Amino acid sequence: MGNEKKRSLIEWGKNVLIVLLALSALYLLGRTQLYVDGAASGGHLLSGLKSIFSEEEPVSPGQVLGDWSQGTLPRPVRMVVLTPQGSAGIQYDNTVLDSLFLEFTNPLADALTSAGTPQQVSEEAFRTALSAQRPGIYLDFLGRVPLTNLTAWLSGGRAGNVELPHSIRRMLLTLSEDGRVLLYFIDENTGNCYVSETASDLAQRLERFVAGVSPNGAAFAFQSGEAYASLAPYTLLGGGVSPQPDRFSVTNPVPITDGGEDYGDAFEALVRSLSFQPQSMSYRSRDGVTIQEGSEKLRFSDSGQVTYEAAERTDPRFPLQGLSQNPTEWELVGSAWAFVERVFQTSSASPLCGDARLYIQGLEETEDGVAVLIGYQLDGAAVVVGQLGCAARIEISDGAITGFQFQLRKYTYVQQGPQVLPELQATAALEAQEAQGSELLLYYYDDLRGDEVTADWGAF
Repeated sequence: MGNEKKRSLIEWGKNVLIVLLALSALYLLGRTQLYVDGAASGGHLLSGLKSIFSEEEPVSPGQVLGDWSQGTLPRPVRMVVLTPQGSAGIQYDNTVLDSLFLEFTNPLADALTSAGTPQQVSEEAFRTALSAQRPGIYLDFLGRVPLTNLTAWLSGGRAGNVELPHSIRRMLLTLSEDGRVLLYFIDENTGNCYVSETASDLAQRLERFVAGVSPNGAAFAFQSGEAYASLAPYTLLGGGVSPQPDRFSVTNPVPITDGGEDYGDAFEALVRSLSFQPQSMSYRSRDGVTIQEGSEKLRFSDSGQVTYEAAERTDPRFPLQGLSQNPTEWELVGSAWAFVERVFQTSSASPLCGDARLYIQGLEETEDGVAVLIGYQLDGAAVVVGQLGCAARIEISDGAITGFQFQLRKYTYVQQGPQVLPELQATAALEAQEAQGSELLLYYYDDLRGDEVTADWGAF
């Protein structure tokens, strides 16, 4: 075959690929709306989500975090094991992640407790460490976890490391070229990258942990060439295998039954867990029930939303013990997490959220203080639920919880769902909707009207 004919065939192949990607993008555009700045007609999504488819004395963390257990520990939704042979990435599979993470909790706890004062480094240094073929573990917690909280939870409630006053989503424990054990992370408040040296005796434990792990082709977008250059750099790509996310049924775990003043056992249990009494004055409205004690009201909607706003701030119903005068982020997040965990464990059989897990989304400022946002995740994919968008929004001011909203939903595994489109086609659709720079992630959207949810790609 002549050179001219070969070139002609190559160009023809390139044109076919471009046409296929364009058609895929158009197909995806036809399937759904585009969510801009977290909102769309018919529902509110998480801030920043665009869908391309359907000098004080230190406070001990033990004072404000509640009882720690491995079951309530916020866990990563993705992990990358770095080896001299290459990388192995795991995401959208909580079963495998749980097994690996529980093996890694002790080394990670020791690394965090022994970490020295972090030094700011360039993002290039962080990416170089991720790309170096040396033993390491990368973790992504999806939301925003204060390192002080994480240190305390991992170490069984011992005091957190005051050298780590940062909140992170992504972190990397790895070896340097000269054999030192280094902890890298990105501060979610500033976007700055940091590195801290940890205990040297962790080197052998890290090497043993990654031994025998085989690379699986997973890589970050910044390592994956021009085809994925439009994605956020730390988007983890699965090496060409299209995910096949699970399908879940969804119900309201605290339905309001019509029985006079008796609204059901689940309802009464939740009311008591929130320090109200079921026999207090209550009245039925068109879309729910209100429990009233004095000037305070606890509202339950038929769709599972629970709302409370303090009427009297001088004698709060939900005081937070142990907070400093000017609470740090880890104090606020730890207090809110302990409160929500207690509420969602009302049932002795299983948590109110069923097969879903809670994760810490982050903080937002309010007029009087802050609100801590806690979301649902299913098999490592975020769940965007109703108008609230998350599982819980806890308002804190003046040393107490002064308001909260829950969107109660119980998710139960049904079966494995259909495969989603390949990452390359999803990336093309993202570009077509001018969402460059976004992170390509699976997510579930629960509009409160259906009885099942399935995952699809979204741009965060």
